[in-house]
This record gives sequence, structure tokens and C-alpha cells, in this order.
Amino acid sequence: MKFLISALALVLAAPVMAQSQQQMDPSQVFLKTFDANNDGKVSRDEYVKPHVQRIESQFGHMDKNGDGQVDGGEAAAFAEEMRKQMEKHGAQQR
Repeated sequence: MKFLISALALVLAAPVMAQSQQQMDPSQVFLKTFDANNDGKVSRDEYVKPHVQRIESQFGHMDKNGDGQVDGGEAAAFAEEMRKQMEKHGAQQR
């Protein structure tokens, strides 16, 4: 559920973030997004960590029985969940 809330929040915030990022220099957006220790540089770990955390969260959400594997049923259930969220989001924008 946390993943769905996070994903929905990102989808809803994207237009606002895109507008503010368009006004900023892309290099500054990159640094602001990934420079976790504010040293003016982005290390490999700083760049990779948010992506790994998101992927791990998604996997945990899909792995309903917690066995460390996503089987066909779990993948199908996740796909259906995403389809419903996309339909809901599309209906809200109309």
C-alpha cells in the first residue's frame, strides 16, 4: 500500500515538479535531487540509492507472500492493481 501511495503522490506531483524544474538549470536539478550530503557532487552511491530503494519497495509490494520471489499470480495481481490505479487517475483528470 505504501508503494501505491508513493506512486500516486509522484504522479500527482509530477506536473508541479516539472514546472519548477523547467525554471531551473538541469544540472542544478540533478544536484538537488541526488546530492544527499550536499557536497556539490553526486557519488555513484548517491545516484543509485534512491533507485534501489524504489525497486526494493516495488518488489516487496509485489511479493505478497514474502518468499523473495514474484510468481505469475503475484505479477498478474500487481499488473491489475496498476491498471486500476491508472484508470482511476485518468478518470480524476477528466
